[in-house]
Amino acid sequence: MKTIKTIIVSFVAICALSCDQLGIGKKYFNDLEFREDRRNYYAYKDGKVFDGTAWSSDGKTIKIEVNNGLVISVVGYHPNGNIAMETKTNGSETYYDEDGRTLSKAEFKQRYPNMEAQFNAFEPELHFMDK
Repeated sequence: MKTIKTIIVSFVAICALSCDQLGIGKKYFNDLEFREDRRNYYAYKDGKVFDGTAWSSDGKTIKIEVNNGLVISVVGYHPNGNIAMETKTNGSETYYDEDGRTLSKAEFKQRYPNMEAQFNAFEPELHFMDK
């Protein structure tokens, strides 16, 4: 009985890891609708407040974190998978090189002049609802 339980637990763990790697269960910007007011962005799925993580359509370039409908952070990634920039709703912005070292915004723009355009390419995926 213990062997069967171990096999089942292992299978579930492998499936969970595989699903994440394949993007199964991931939410994408295209799955959501967004609203904005003067200060914040809000995310909804199927007309209900969204809570969780959503990704750009490629599943690796931009991630947003949403808490009870409120977008609380936006994280952009370098092609190597390391964080390139992080913006939080409190106004803080942090920029990084490919090795994770912190950069100023000016240094980031100088070293990665095409990165902003790459991030902006995903903007059409954000579907804004009428207020």
